[in-house]
Amino acid sequence: MTDNSEVRYKKESDIQVAGMVAFYIVTKGKHPFGEGRYRLGNLLDGKPVGLDTLKDPVLKDLLSWMLSHNPEDRPLAEEALKHPYLQSTEQKFEMLCKMGNQQEIKAGDNNSDVVRELNNDLTDWKSRMRPDVLKYLCTDFMNGKPKTFFYKSSWTECLRLIRNVNQHWHDRPRQLPQPEAFYVVGDPQEYFLNLFPNLPVEVHRIVRSCDWKKRPDLKEYFV
Repeated sequence: MTDNSEVRYKKESDIQVAGMVAFYIVTKGKHPFGEGRYRLGNLLDGKPVGLDTLKDPVLKDLLSWMLSHNPEDRPLAEEALKHPYLQSTEQKFEMLCKMGNQQEIKAGDNNSDVVRELNNDLTDWKSRMRPDVLKYLCTDFMNGKPKTFFYKSSWTECLRLIRNVNQHWHDRPRQLPQPEAFYVVGDPQEYFLNLFPNLPVEVHRIVRSCDWKKRPDLKEYFV
């Protein structure tokens, strides 16, 4: 083993230990690999059975990543700190908007592994929105005239909508009275993150394992 590989292995071992400590803290004294005589076997087999007790899917994703059985699959410390669990509301929303601006996302390019994996989840995101709010957000004003755009039920289309709403929110006419949908949305950042609380971590999980994380407009959220 070379000196460099020894250093890297040490860092990856450290991040696993950090994951164990974090789990111990959030669970008030429990071990991620179980209790008693089963703990060592679970550790050697890479089975952090304790993660199943976590109710927060965002925290569970971070700790699962840190406790990965294969050391090469674990994040470096600086990568772990970019996880959505540790990011601000603004950073999470900006990441979604920049994802919605990627050419493959805008084009719905099914040749892209990222697009296909995002759309593997067949949940219809539009069903979570009030019909009047969805219609309002799908309507842009061009030369002062309303134009309604259609978005499909795929998650890449959801990212497109988030990006477009954020980009053009302040371009909307501000005549009074505003429709009720305007007040339901209020702040687009708060609205979308409350509506889709797990979307940032799902996007992060997919992108961090591919070369998209090195793209100039995305890398600040991953590396």
